[in-house]
Amino acid sequence: MRVALIRGKFLNAYEMQLFEKLPRKYKITAFASLTPFHGKFSFPVIKLPSPMDLPDFSYKMPILNRLFIDAHYLFGLEEKLRGFDLVHSAENYYHYTQQALNAKKHGYVKKVVATVLENIPFNNEGIWGRRAFKKRARQELDHIISLTQKTKDALILEGCEPSKITVIGHAIDTDRFTPVPIRKTKRLVILFVGRLEEEKGVLDIVEAAKLLHNDNLKFIMIGTGSKKNLLPKFITQKVVSYKNMPREYQAADIFVAPSKPIKTWDEQYNTALLEAQASGLPIVTTKTGGIPENVGDAAILIPPGDINAIVHAIKSFVLNANLRAIYGKKARERALRIHDSRKIAKRMGDLYSYVMSKK
Repeated sequence: MRVALIRGKFLNAYEMQLFEKLPRKYKITAFASLTPFHGKFSFPVIKLPSPMDLPDFSYKMPILNRLFIDAHYLFGLEEKLRGFDLVHSAENYYHYTQQALNAKKHGYVKKVVATVLENIPFNNEGIWGRRAFKKRARQELDHIISLTQKTKDALILEGCEPSKITVIGHAIDTDRFTPVPIRKTKRLVILFVGRLEEEKGVLDIVEAAKLLHNDNLKFIMIGTGSKKNLLPKFITQKVVSYKNMPREYQAADIFVAPSKPIKTWDEQYNTALLEAQASGLPIVTTKTGGIPENVGDAAILIPPGDINAIVHAIKSFVLNANLRAIYGKKARERALRIHDSRKIAKRMGDLYSYVMSKK
């Protein structure tokens, strides 16, 4: 089965862990923009020009989205899709999903599915044309893969037929992200990985760190963003290539991810939480968006935006090595049971076969 995987600018190694584990009977070809997040995988990647490739400039995305309805457009994509059996796109309002449906209409491809992450009903409809994009996708996609049940609920509220939706979460390579034996260190490392933005709870971590700061704790934030310059000197900030991320988790003792919702965004899943679980770390995170579905009972869940709760949760791990071990074990077991890339790949492959079998 020839499968075209369309991700444009957002083609990345985090999500592709799943598709690299698909059985060989699925011949994957990824379609990306000229400057994707990552571009080297075990399957071929075809790069096409996209408005997303333009250098950053003031109001880049608002301008491009109004010009194109959605800037995730790949020039020449429809012709490149000729001969594929199934196209797997992303989001129901992305422009390249519409292009995939155009290719199906022209008879170039047989089936089109899309993974949807958006979990806020009727979000992304403020730009003219987006609502029509979403309506067409609901009607013409052969199947929709929702990242979480929360996403599925949002799709149903928007008018999608429930039987057309299957919930399949992101996956993690549990062979790459693995725990290490108990680290012997006098200084506990508290790790955050993600965008350094308000909605990721970065400034809440800063406030909590100020209250917890002492010589026995080390706070590390891996990532970059607009709040980078607001980090105090005692918090280490760095950017790490994805291939080196497993060792960063192995060097940590506690993982914290205090995401909080804003008007137009609620945490959809948080891949870093998968990496932390697979690495056997005790986790402090928030009860918002898709996070509860991601971590289950393998983390301490606190209310979003509650700094005192962050302090209390981190402190409970700092003061109790046994509690760290218990939650670290629960995290690793959940990664193996629920999120392992081989298991998720099998579910995805079974879904592909099911979609192709439908008349």
